[in-house]
Amino acid sequence: GGVGKTTLLGTINNKFKDEFDVVIWVVVSKDLQYKSIQDQILRRLRVDKEWANQTEEEKASSIDEILGQKKFVLLLDDLWSDVDLDKIGVSRPTQENKGSKIVFTTRSKEVCRYMRADDELKMDCLSTNEAWELFQNVVGEVRLKDSEILTLAKQICEKCYGLPLAL
Repeated sequence: GGVGKTTLLGTINNKFKDEFDVVIWVVVSKDLQYKSIQDQILRRLRVDKEWANQTEEEKASSIDEILGQKKFVLLLDDLWSDVDLDKIGVSRPTQENKGSKIVFTTRSKEVCRYMRADDELKMDCLSTNEAWELFQNVVGEVRLKDSEILTLAKQICEKCYGLPLAL
């Protein structure tokens, strides 16, 4: 946690906005709730509240119908287990559905395998030098002129173990 997966997803979100009909960002988290995922997708698709009282199956059908007509990117953030895309109403990307994409973040290689990821990108912690550089950029070099503060700052930086979020 804290290595920058969600930040990277945010960058992807911003880059894809012009290339796809719709970019949908969904936070999944540890407590996997299909209803919550469906509701986030439907809100992003700006579907009227008619879906509020629908069953999961009806929502899945609505999502499938809408996304079947669009080139989309679905960003699933923070997967802890595999997600049944059919249960949500999202078809796996193919040439037939206009080159749509599904991108997800996870801490688990197993989840990548279960989700049948085409590509994997492992995010590593920052090196000691990269971590120190980020720390200085955030804190500001002016504050680090005092030798006592500099010593303490280096100790703090080491305790963050190269995790950008902690830094």
